Amino acid sequence: MNTPIALEWEKQIDLFKQRGMDIGDAKLNQEKLQHISYYRLKEFARPLAKISKKNGYTDISYDGITFKQVLTRYYQDKNLRINLLHAIEKIEVSLKTKVSYILGKNYGAFGYLNFSNWTNRTKFKKFEIEKQQYYFKSKLLKTIELSNHSELKNVQNLNSDGFPSVWLTIDMLMFGELINLIDLMSKNNKKQLASFYNCSVKELLSWIKCLNFIRNICAHNSNILDIQLQTTPVKNIDWDNHLFVISGKKGNRTTNRLAIVIFIIIDLVAQINPKYDWKKITSNLKTIVKSNPQNAHLLGFKDEKSVENLYEYIQSKKTN
Repeated sequence: MNTPIALEWEKQIDLFKQRGMDIGDAKLNQEKLQHISYYRLKEFARPLAKISKKNGYTDISYDGITFKQVLTRYYQDKNLRINLLHAIEKIEVSLKTKVSYILGKNYGAFGYLNFSNWTNRTKFKKFEIEKQQYYFKSKLLKTIELSNHSELKNVQNLNSDGFPSVWLTIDMLMFGELINLIDLMSKNNKKQLASFYNCSVKELLSWIKCLNFIRNICAHNSNILDIQLQTTPVKNIDWDNHLFVISGKKGNRTTNRLAIVIFIIIDLVAQINPKYDWKKITSNLKTIVKSNPQNAHLLGFKDEKSVENLYEYIQSKKTN
């Protein structure tokens, strides 16, 4: 097995060229490589490349692909990630507000600290609930120690053990931690939460778990354009006319690509802010598809027209 070796910028450009890529202005693009790593660009070139196995080795051909195309895909991905992250954070903040509202109203400022008050005692055994409560409180105390939140200095916001009220606590949680709490909630609490977003409990749990995964990808600058979800989220029938359907030996299945994430975000944000400005996201998607109509399928949309009509779908959600 050959050990990878360090290559100068010029040699990295040459490697793309040797595999058939049209480099264009080599000097200019060499400068790009000094700020955007070779392997990051290689990842964005992969869906455009011809890949085969020869004598146990992977052979990559970039014939017919330009460096400019790959760079364009990288920037398209970057712009879309930034705009999706903005929308997902709106959902996250809303969920925190609703969860703290439900727990605060039903169990008081500090009732959330006793997990048996609000969790699903039919689904989870007493030991599991107590274990979750212990780890949650332990982590919460560490979070408080590191926090500069001004409201934590107000003793009226703390109980005798130094734990903050439910409204402060939920606001300090990471998205994944929040989802874990929602997962533990009783059926009635979950139903109340889902009703705020005009969806079923099953849909809400599936969607927010998916969004947590996507949020992490966006936050860590990973490739979002070519994402393939390991677990396909619960689908709303309203999306059927817009999503790409994959035909296989075991029958047809709905896409597991980015398009289904887009519809999740649209449906949830529509319940939070019907006047949300979707121009940046829809513009990002149209630009990506316009550069190559095949990108509609790669993103998980039924066709180019489905992307063009996305604004109409958004408008329909405002009136529902």
